[in-house]
Amino acid sequence: MHSLSKRALTSQLADDLGWLEQHARREPDHATTAGLLRLAGAVVRNCVGPFLDEQPPTPLHVVVVGGAGAGKSTVANMLSGSLQAEANAQAGFTRHPIAYTSSAGPLEWAAHLGFLGPLTRLTLPGPSSIDQDVYQVRRVQAESGGIDLLREWIVWDCPDMTTWAAEAYIPRLLEAAGLADVIVYVASDERYNDEVPTQFLKLLLQAGKAVIVCLTKMHEANAGALAEHFRKEVLGGLPEVLRRGVISVLPIPYLSAKQLADPVREAGKYRVPLLNQVAVLGHPPATARRRTIVGACRLLTQQQAALFAVARHDVEALETWQDLVHSGQVEFDTRYLREYLTTEKFRGFDEALVQLLQLLDLPGVGQLISGTLYVVRTPYRLLRGFLTKAMTRPDAPSRPEQPILEESLTAWIDHLRKEAARRANNHPLWQHLHAGFQGGKIGERTQERFAQVYRDYQAALSSEVTRTARAIYEHLQKRPVLLNTLRLSKLAIEVAAIGGTFAAGGIGWHDVILVPLVASLTHQLVEVLGKQVVDAEREATRGRQQQILHDSLSTPLAEFLCQWPTTGGSSFERLQLALRRLPLAIKEIEGRVRDVVGSHQAPPRG
Repeated sequence: MHSLSKRALTSQLADDLGWLEQHARREPDHATTAGLLRLAGAVVRNCVGPFLDEQPPTPLHVVVVGGAGAGKSTVANMLSGSLQAEANAQAGFTRHPIAYTSSAGPLEWAAHLGFLGPLTRLTLPGPSSIDQDVYQVRRVQAESGGIDLLREWIVWDCPDMTTWAAEAYIPRLLEAAGLADVIVYVASDERYNDEVPTQFLKLLLQAGKAVIVCLTKMHEANAGALAEHFRKEVLGGLPEVLRRGVISVLPIPYLSAKQLADPVREAGKYRVPLLNQVAVLGHPPATARRRTIVGACRLLTQQQAALFAVARHDVEALETWQDLVHSGQVEFDTRYLREYLTTEKFRGFDEALVQLLQLLDLPGVGQLISGTLYVVRTPYRLLRGFLTKAMTRPDAPSRPEQPILEESLTAWIDHLRKEAARRANNHPLWQHLHAGFQGGKIGERTQERFAQVYRDYQAALSSEVTRTARAIYEHLQKRPVLLNTLRLSKLAIEVAAIGGTFAAGGIGWHDVILVPLVASLTHQLVEVLGKQVVDAEREATRGRQQQILHDSLSTPLAEFLCQWPTTGGSSFERLQLALRRLPLAIKEIEGRVRDVVGSHQAPPRG
């Protein structure tokens, strides 16, 4: 993440938030989350990006928002000092953001890459009712002898905030709101407590926006009571930390026809306090902009859980699929152990035992002694061989390994296929998986993957068994002191046992029976000890082979199956990419903003 440039980082984050927003809009119950995602993307595009690119703090942006028919355009005229905002009694008349700027001011502020996201600027003037993803800039002649807010501010008039389901209006409104250094929230007497505008207000306060509330269309005698009631009923329902973002509540009672026709000159009683309040919030501009940026970062960091809520059901479905895959992997591993490993003899270890016993015989002159003892033990060997053949049942032929693995894989895939079909109506992920099984994509690709990893598994397994079996006796060959000690100990035991037989019974005909018997028993003891060593390594190898199967075969197959829904360009692949990158990008942006803010001045507390 550190390798990304500032512009690439903010563009990627805004793009991921935008993709999640579109994902949310496909589900009706996620309309409010889609709004939060749009606002988060907007603050990244329009605030954080320009700030990290060291764009000057001026002009600042004051954005006028409110419900239908609240009088937003009238308030926009008061702020801009013009009559260009088309006040209209028709609800929803303003359908795209409109910026009012000084006729003499520059327009570089609109040149930042990604400015206002998908909204394009109208090159020719048009009415406020144009219903497209556009914005327009209207130049305003400086007010002669009056308060010229537009020297340092851009005033934005926005569409109504009436319903979250307005797919066209709401994204345009939130895109402009994300740009704001100050929000002027307009609510009329009739609808000041409507649920949806209040939700918008809360969202804007969560974004750290400084808010001035303008209450309109009440009788002047009721202005104070309505303002107090708004503070109690609307603001009182918000958390204390959000209420602090509402700087003031300014009543604007019913305006006369003359005041409505020219609110700039005829409604100064209400206009001047509004202008003064905005001007105070914007002084100095650098502090106002830092407040905006810190609020934007707070929105990104504190609302991460809400930002990702749109993907909760998708993540749950994906996790359920992965759990099914892993449970199938457990059954695959268990079946291999049950049907193959428990019956596998690992004949290489029998050969290792022979090599070990031969290694314990003394070399040189000792070979003569070993040969003599071998002859002495001949009756025992013949008798043991006869009894072993007579009493031991022949081993049942074990099934080859590969067919067992192929059958286990088929059962694994069949179980997943049935589960995908059973759950196909529960979530789009299961529909996607069901279609993948029906089209043969998942089954065929898994079989191909099995053929690839099976070769690697065989190579790893062959190396492991051969290495372990040979290590039993090669370990002794590399330690001559230990080897010679064992050889001498074995010889000493055999000589002591035979000598003891002679000493106990003297030399006589019975020694023909006792000496071979004692020599055979001592050899059997050594053989039993050697077999225990070899069998312990055999069982350890069985466990290691099970682990090799898990690591080299079943785990790659499980990973392939788990990742299948999020590959091949599916929407779930894009979702997983966004969810993986978003927390890292937010953390990185927060750090970069902190570095820039800290290099100038400590961020304001909010």
